Amino acid sequence: MVVTTVPNWTRILRQVGPSLVVFVVVASIAAVVNTMNHPFQSIAVPDLTITLLGAALGLLLGFRTNSAYDRWWEARKLWGRLVNSSRSLARQAISFSMASESAAKEVPGAFARELVHLQIEYVHALRCALRKQQPWEDISPFVRPELLASLKEQANVPAALLQEMGDLSAEAVSSGALTELRLQRIDTTLSELTDIQGGCERIKNTPLPRQYDTYPVLVVKAYCFLQPLVLVDRLKYMTPFVTLLLAAAFLVLNRIGKNLEDPFENTVYDTPMTALSRTIEINLRQQIGERDLPAPITPVNGVLM
Repeated sequence: MVVTTVPNWTRILRQVGPSLVVFVVVASIAAVVNTMNHPFQSIAVPDLTITLLGAALGLLLGFRTNSAYDRWWEARKLWGRLVNSSRSLARQAISFSMASESAAKEVPGAFARELVHLQIEYVHALRCALRKQQPWEDISPFVRPELLASLKEQANVPAALLQEMGDLSAEAVSSGALTELRLQRIDTTLSELTDIQGGCERIKNTPLPRQYDTYPVLVVKAYCFLQPLVLVDRLKYMTPFVTLLLAAAFLVLNRIGKNLEDPFENTVYDTPMTALSRTIEINLRQQIGERDLPAPITPVNGVLM
């Protein structure tokens, strides 16, 4: 996620630069041809043409950008819920297991620690699954070797970890570390995690309709191509410069929607899942009394991953 207010011109030019060069060349040719003495001296297009096309373009870009932003914001809200649910699960595991054991117990027991570690593994695994990365390096410090071997055979590692957390909680009831009522509360939180994962997978596996990509791009290119033909009769040799400014504005607006529509693609416009995962890990490990904690993720070159 881009967090700086300073534009990265290198990134911007890499995205819209090639198209800008084409439109400036077209504008330069139009400016030169319009000054030549030939039967079709004026090649200017009537203003009404670009006005109508601009109106259609505004509707398309506005609708597409709003739809893309809705997806990006929903992804961020889902990860906000994941942060809260993770903290709630850790609190429940610690408080419920302490209350079921000796009153003198002042540190989380084995059940609470294992459940918290499983939740940390789950968060890292979900992030890696959404970005189509391998999670083993991130989760190996917290997982038992036999469980790690089992997870490597699973098609959906986060779902397998949720199942493991459910089984662990059920075993805690059998051993007396939890009561049935407290198990129900923990199960409700696990169900919330399942809903969050389902929402993330829905966004990941259901792209924005391809028409939202194709048609705005076509209209933007048509608009930028016709622009100099409308302006040339009045602006003469200033046409390429004005075309450059106007085309850049429309191309950047079009690109904003494209950048936001896929919030789980591990790009600079991504939901900052790495930073959120690290935040969850730090918070949960502190809750169980661990002190050797990793540092929070900070922005690099204005980007928080």
